[in-house]
Amino acid sequence: MIFLKQKKELTKLLKTINEMVILLGMKNNANIQMQNLLLQSLTVAINKIDNILQKEKKTYEIFNKDIQSLRNLFNIENGTENLFNKNQLARIQSIVRFIEINVNKNLPDKLNIVFMPYKVTMWDSLASIYEEAKNDPNCVVKVVPIPYYELTGKEEIYTYEGDLFPKDIKITSYNEYNLEEESPDIIYIHNAYDAYNEVTRVKKEYFTSNLKKYTDMLVFVPYHITGFGKLINDAQYVTYAIPTIKNIDKLVVAGQFVKDAAVKYGIPEEKVLVLGSPKMDAVYQATKDGKKIPEKWKKQLENKFVFALDTNCTYLINNKYSGFAFIQQVFDAARMNPNCAVIWRPHPLSRLTIEHFSPDMLDEYDALVEAIKNNSPEYPNIVYDDGPEYFSFLSASDAYISELNSIMALYTITEQPMILNSVSLGEAILLPDKAFYHFYDASYPWYQIVKDLINGNDKKRKLRKKLASQIYSYTDGTSGKMIHQEIKNEVILNMVGKSK
Repeated sequence: MIFLKQKKELTKLLKTINEMVILLGMKNNANIQMQNLLLQSLTVAINKIDNILQKEKKTYEIFNKDIQSLRNLFNIENGTENLFNKNQLARIQSIVRFIEINVNKNLPDKLNIVFMPYKVTMWDSLASIYEEAKNDPNCVVKVVPIPYYELTGKEEIYTYEGDLFPKDIKITSYNEYNLEEESPDIIYIHNAYDAYNEVTRVKKEYFTSNLKKYTDMLVFVPYHITGFGKLINDAQYVTYAIPTIKNIDKLVVAGQFVKDAAVKYGIPEEKVLVLGSPKMDAVYQATKDGKKIPEKWKKQLENKFVFALDTNCTYLINNKYSGFAFIQQVFDAARMNPNCAVIWRPHPLSRLTIEHFSPDMLDEYDALVEAIKNNSPEYPNIVYDDGPEYFSFLSASDAYISELNSIMALYTITEQPMILNSVSLGEAILLPDKAFYHFYDASYPWYQIVKDLINGNDKKRKLRKKLASQIYSYTDGTSGKMIHQEIKNEVILNMVGKSK
């Protein structure tokens, strides 16, 4: 099959032949030595064209006769060294033009797209783009999960998660995908950190510096969504200041405020696209039809008000003395209220981060997790969630509790109660502080928040209406569609522009 990038190469090669034909017609080049050099170059060009055209068996017959005519005109097959007259040169140009017309007429603008995720838990950052591309008749799509290393501080643990992806996604093994041969029109990645990630690192052959060698459109859709907190000097956007961004053709961000910060870091404005986040698409789809409790959790959660507790990967190491106490206080809601339950979902890299940076905390963490998993009576109606996706975690909940993080940003779509692990944030966030409950607000303590919410007294309901759309784009489940259309159009426009 011939894809857009090969079609672009055909156009360039045909243009090169025309230029060489003009040189052949110039009087100062009418000598055997120069003609031989040009004929050698033409041989290479025609062979390349023929090799590309043979990839599309259905249309090859359209071109085969013209290719052979060019070979005969150049006397390439028998090595003759005749000079060309004007009629022959005009004939060559006519055939080249005819091939060019047929290339544009008979070869569709079909895109070769590859998605290269590394962790299955982060697939949601690409999933809705994949669905759009997969259903586009002008695209051929492959998903190639790439191997990576977990960095514990002591060793590098080789990891591959290709077998953990949803069964409805056809997976291509990285061992069977040849980047040089595929030469994809578009590569989508959600990890662009190369050697700059201290917890995980993809294999070097999948660093952005290497991927860029094989595509004209390397697209970075971050596996996180930027939270809504304001930090001094735009510190939370430092992720976009890494050196590898120079290898990226397009960076997709969730809102204009993120683009503004990225541009401050020196990223060219035209490189940054404000197209929302596929992660928001995923949450929108998972929660739009209301609360859904998976069968495995029904015994503990059914007919109860459920709090979704989320702790990020650095929470416990940054809060050594208060972190576990906070978690236990949240669990108190389920201990003291029979109509209440809690789902705790630590970030997938939490244990690895503790092992790497604070190994002295590992025993306490492991003991807590095991007690919940084993249904200890000390933890009634409390569920530990370490599944490969977090949509069940969100869709089974009635309210969400955490510090500022990307999942809370996603949860704003649901317009359900959110409790911040804080006293008050005031002007420190981009959204109205009054739309949130605060865990450590002495005037409205945690136990009272729990009591009111369980009894249907949600005092901040109206303040959360359309909260997400105040700072994020395409919060209606259409981000993946917009990203696919924008990138596709950009690639096609680049092809047309460069072929003129």
